[in-house]
Amino acid sequence: MTDSSNAEPRRIKSLQRGCEIIEVVQELDGASLQEIESHVDLSRGTIHTYLSTLVDCRLLVRNDNVYQLGYRFITMGEYVRNTTDIYTAGQQEVDKLAESSGEYVHLVIEDEGREVAIYERRGQQAVGTDYHHKMRETPQYLHDSASGKAMLAHLPEGRIENIIDRQGLERQTKNTIVDRDQLWDELEEVKKCGYAINDEEEIRGLRAVGAPIIDSDESVVGAVSLTAPTSRLKGDRFESEIPELVMETANLIEVNLETMTFDRTV
Repeated sequence: MTDSSNAEPRRIKSLQRGCEIIEVVQELDGASLQEIESHVDLSRGTIHTYLSTLVDCRLLVRNDNVYQLGYRFITMGEYVRNTTDIYTAGQQEVDKLAESSGEYVHLVIEDEGREVAIYERRGQQAVGTDYHHKMRETPQYLHDSASGKAMLAHLPEGRIENIIDRQGLERQTKNTIVDRDQLWDELEEVKKCGYAINDEEEIRGLRAVGAPIIDSDESVVGAVSLTAPTSRLKGDRFESEIPELVMETANLIEVNLETMTFDRTV
């Protein structure tokens, strides 16, 4: 008799294909039936049926002959974010850090080996708005960002290896860490000092400092990071002042998370 406990769980292929079509429409920033057909291994008639169904469900909209993501994703995304504990615990702390520093501050989580920004605040001096907006739209690598490395450093070793194997160590700039051993060395240093840095590793001209957010079970649940131009994030500000502020913000979010679930019963 076959042991079903270790068997691969069943999947609904039609639902997977519908998700694939949605992802293609997003990646192409809107697409016609013909364009979708070139990216999906289905007949034109079948794709048209999927598209009609997705339009009926308001997950896609059709403008002339171009399909785009529907506004329903906005309300669904807002619901997901607003019911996430780390967002509730971290929003005001992120706002305070952005206001006091004048720079961009992000609150992020790790999802399937990528970094997802669930909240950001732009300080008065912040730059790179288009870049930061793009970060929100697409999950980012972990190995080349301060917040990503801050989270990676506190994951189980087997999980880190799995993420590196699946996601790779893609080079973004000449400073990006693309050597596995070098990354491991940096992650060890992150665990010791309590924060991670991004020294023009993701985009030239920008530096960042990130600190992990750890819950009561000693598990990393996210990170907070501050990003600024190299001209402003340098010297003592890069090496001590901002790291202290970012770690303080992460600690305050941890306290907020703890008090949200604190049981006062004796």
